[in-house]
Amino acid sequence: MPTNERMGGAMRELAARGFVDRGMVKGWRLYKGSLTTSAGDLPVVFFIKDWNFINYPEIRVTGGLQKFPRLRPHLSKDGALCYFAPGTVVLDRYDPATAIAQCLEQAQSVLEKVLKDKAYLSGDVQNEFLVHWDREEPQPIRVYMGSSARGAQSASIGFLEQDSENLGIIADTLEDAAVLAKTLALGALRPGENRCWIFRSTHLPPVPVQFPRTVAQLFEWLREWDLKMYHEIQHFLGEKTAYGFRGLLMAIHSPVGWIGFSFNVDNAMKGATQPSEYKRRLHDHGKTFDIRRLSFTDISPDFVHSRNLNFRDLSSKRITLAGCGAIGSHLAAALIRLGAGSGGGLLRLVDYDILGPENLGRHYLGYDALAKPKADKLRSELLRQFPLASIEAVNASVVNCPSLLAADLIVDATGEEAVSEYLNETWLRSGRNVPVLYVWIKGNGECVQCLWTDKEELACFRCLKEVNPAVHRQDRFPILKRPPASKVLGCHSFTPYAVSAPMHATALAADIICDWLKGNPSPRFRTRKSENADLFIVENHNPLRLAGCPACLTS
Repeated sequence: MPTNERMGGAMRELAARGFVDRGMVKGWRLYKGSLTTSAGDLPVVFFIKDWNFINYPEIRVTGGLQKFPRLRPHLSKDGALCYFAPGTVVLDRYDPATAIAQCLEQAQSVLEKVLKDKAYLSGDVQNEFLVHWDREEPQPIRVYMGSSARGAQSASIGFLEQDSENLGIIADTLEDAAVLAKTLALGALRPGENRCWIFRSTHLPPVPVQFPRTVAQLFEWLREWDLKMYHEIQHFLGEKTAYGFRGLLMAIHSPVGWIGFSFNVDNAMKGATQPSEYKRRLHDHGKTFDIRRLSFTDISPDFVHSRNLNFRDLSSKRITLAGCGAIGSHLAAALIRLGAGSGGGLLRLVDYDILGPENLGRHYLGYDALAKPKADKLRSELLRQFPLASIEAVNASVVNCPSLLAADLIVDATGEEAVSEYLNETWLRSGRNVPVLYVWIKGNGECVQCLWTDKEELACFRCLKEVNPAVHRQDRFPILKRPPASKVLGCHSFTPYAVSAPMHATALAADIICDWLKGNPSPRFRTRKSENADLFIVENHNPLRLAGCPACLTS
């Protein structure tokens, strides 16, 4: 709570604006007053619960709502006003009087624009189109959009048994829809299958006075929206395919997201024998055929993996990840989130090892994976989170993986030089047809490094080692000032480092992969160090092929 002095300043600010304290209502301090607009004074209530202003005070218009258009941005049916988008303005908890003034003045400005500025009104309703679409009565059918097939003209849709036709899941197949329903803990789907027909428009949907409620109103609205799309839908309605099911469901992908509707075609089909007759009846009697709106929650790979990117994701690409240990396990999770395994692509996980208790402190997997093959268990965990991803587990070493090079990108996260050199040699002999990314941890986690190999004139993995026999296996670009500490348990020697090191390496690898997706993986040799590490300086750059490199000479 503010100090008494600051609280007093806040009370005086509200009183000066004509607001009267009405006491506490369900833990909220309530004030009544009005905001002046060109349409007159609008009575409002002002609620404050959070004097830290982490949450904005609530402002609700309690009278004069009839002065506003039926479809209005920022103002709900019960008068609740969204005047600041969450997180856009930080109110000063040490100056509550000014914070309150900011809220009231912004609310007044928003209300005035909604009342008088037609361009603002139309633009904001379009930006918030799905909000209005979803809350208009009657309530729309809720649908999860899980289809991953880009450019598909239709997809399967299943409805939950317990919700009749009030909750559906769209996927490429009904089996995929059932998997999504199980993963989301929504229950079982009803037996049988329906189709949802998919259309696309690059135009923003027009703002109607009222959303369409009949087929006739729908056709009129679609014509206004996008004439080309309207004709595509009309052509579809003239085909027999459209009438294979009791209900006709359509989804339109638009710049504001998915918009859909459905209607029962039984009445249109009675006594008719040809699709052209069905279509004519829809037009002749469209005023008598009611529609239901579809409200979509997009969980498709296209949305999930691309929403946070401004470049193409990894969907459709074949990725081989060698090593499912400390680095590889975290990196696999990152690759999936970048779209690996979706859109017809594949994520191949290669590792022969079993997960031991010594791995748990820095691995992505936990106790439930102990004594199990790392590749298998990592695949299971990723499929639990992303059930429609295409993931292959190869419980074998890199040497015994014949499909190793059958990829669009190979990532070596083994951190084992001997394995990396074998992969490097195999890649060189194959003709360098696919890029390879090597990523590893140096020392006790003081830094992480990666190398992207894709061009003959640039360094291969072995080019990072000196060729002078006097300095056997010395780094070409040395960075450690002293040898790393190691530990020995029984017959096993290992290099200790915290879980932050493989996560650091994962971030480095993910960044260079993102740069590759943008079109340029330079600089191909990268180093990132911990803040307190005492290291030599190694610049990020594109290292050239090393003269005398034994790997390059034998390739």
